[in-house]
Order: sequence, then structure tokens, then C-alpha cells
Amino acid sequence: MSDTGREAAYYKWGDPSADQRIEHSWNEVAEYFNSKRETIRSTARKYRALHAGEFTEQDAPHLLSIDGVTAEEHLPDEEDVYRRACAEYEQTRKLYDRKAHQHIDFDSGPVAIVEVADLHAGDIGVDYERAFAEAELIRDTPGMYVITVGDMVNNFIIGTLSQARSGTRLSIPDEWALLRRYLKIIAPKWLLAVGGNHDQWTTMLTGVDYFADLVGQIKSRVIYDSDDVLFTVNVGDWAIPCRARHKWRGNSIYNVTHAIERAAKFDQDFIIGFGAHTHTGGYTRDMNVGGSDGIAVQAGTYKRIDGYARRIGFARPNPSTAVSVVIDAEFHSLTGFNNLQACANYMNYVYE
Repeated sequence: MSDTGREAAYYKWGDPSADQRIEHSWNEVAEYFNSKRETIRSTARKYRALHAGEFTEQDAPHLLSIDGVTAEEHLPDEEDVYRRACAEYEQTRKLYDRKAHQHIDFDSGPVAIVEVADLHAGDIGVDYERAFAEAELIRDTPGMYVITVGDMVNNFIIGTLSQARSGTRLSIPDEWALLRRYLKIIAPKWLLAVGGNHDQWTTMLTGVDYFADLVGQIKSRVIYDSDDVLFTVNVGDWAIPCRARHKWRGNSIYNVTHAIERAAKFDQDFIIGFGAHTHTGGYTRDMNVGGSDGIAVQAGTYKRIDGYARRIGFARPNPSTAVSVVIDAEFHSLTGFNNLQACANYMNYVYE
């Protein structure tokens, strides 16, 4: 058996004393010894195990080459990434340079700028008839224009907020359909759009700013920002720096427009500030901005039945929804209106 095992091992793995080893498959070994494959394999392996020294050289093969995709090839090319990063920065810089010089120009006045926010399309507590009637009023009133300042849809789609939709009877597609209908009405008078936290939940979930996409579909020439817009309204030869954002930093239980006034005091880059978010009602409030007359404009909400506010214990808001400021270049005056119909009546009187 020892001789057979030795011969079978040499035939299988090659004679260690030979200049060039010639190996054979187990089928070839079995055929050569006229034996069963399993039997001759066991015999050869036993011999090899007992005489491992004879086959040491064969058991330590030399690596000749590796040909395949390496880890380095999976990584981005450093120079290519550098070039693209520089190009992205340059594009971003140009975008922000343009944001610092945005303007809306009117040849004459008076001009009424209406702020609409917190429509919350899709919520079953929204007064839709009033919202759409006021949209038509803005569209049909001479000299009256509109900016939208966030939370135009309810959009409960992320995390625990999606559970809050259990009591609603309007779907997410229904919400966006309502908003499209609304925006189509105000489109002829629409100047500017700012996103709100509800609008941005789609971006947070998917990385796609669907609200921005919708704004572009409805009216391409609308100033847009997801967060904060600095812009100048030029009425004749009077330039009025303005700023609009959905939520401002700071609050006061005694002064609804405190956050806007605080920013005007410290930043001094606007004299008309537009805000929303708080659902405390619609307000306009005169303010002093570094010696210039300014005005803080806080939009109300069309969400008139608010289970969340009732549960938390928020104060009941005033009845104002869309609020406005009339810019009169002749007298360099800013006049706020908490009542949209009163502002429309004034503008109709001016241009009748």
C-alpha cells in the first residue's frame, strides 16, 4: 500500500525529484492505477500526509499575477473631483451674488404687496372658500401683487408626522392639486415665493425640492428661495429694501412681529419684513429701522380649525389671513392693511 500510495501521490502532485513536475487530475490518477477514484485519492493523501516534506515546494505556490478591479479604482479621481468642486463653488458663488441683487420694479405706484402664507393645502381645517376667493381678489385688483411665504401645503410625509395624517380625508396628491389650482389663480400677480418647513419636508425625504419645481411650472419668472429672500422693490424712483422668510428667529408673547423687528434692528438690510409660521393671525406693524420708517408684515393662516393648536393650548389667532402693505412712492409712505378687502377697496379707489 505504501508503494501504491507513493506512486499515486507522485503521479497526482508530481515527482519532487523531477526538474519539472507534471500534475494529474484525480480522474487521470484513478484511470492510471485502474482503481476507484475515492480509493486511490485516499491512498495518495495518506502518503502525502506522512511524507509532507517531500511536497513542501509544491505546497507553497508563487503568485504570478492578479488581474481585476482594485479598491483604488472604486474611488473618485481626485483631480476630477477637485475640478468639479471648484466649478460647483463658482456656480454657487454666482447664484448667491445674484441673490444679493434681486429686485422687483414698478414704473409707478401706489403698489400693494400682499403676503400669503400658511395655506396648508390638504388640511381639513382650512377655509378653502376664503383662500380661493382672496386669491381671485388679488388677481382682479389693480395695482395689487402677491408673495407667498411658506407652508402652502400640509405635506405630513416624514417620521411621526405621517401618523398625523390618519385623521385626514385628503391625500398627498390632493394637497398638491389644491395648491396648483391656487397658484394658477394668483400667477398673473405672483412676484416671489419662499419655502416653509412643511414645503421642505419633501426635500428632506427625497432630496428633491418639489415646491420649487411646482413654482417653476406655474410661473418661471418668480423669485424663489427655500429659506430667505432679500430683494428690493423699486416703485418709480423709490427703492425699498425688503426681506421675506417663513420663520424668523426670536419671539415675544407681547409682540407678534418681534422677530422681524429684531432682525431689522440688528441686520438693517430691509425696511419691509415679511414673516409667517406662528399662526397667531395677520398683522402689520410700523417700526423704526435705523431712522427710516419700516413695517413688519406677519401673515395669518387659512387653517381656521386647528386641533394641534387646541391640544397644545395656543392662543386663538385674529381673523386676518392675507395681509398687505401699500407702497406710495409719491409720499414715500408704507401703509399696512390687516384686512385684504379694505386694501382692495383702497386700490380700486386709486385706480378707478
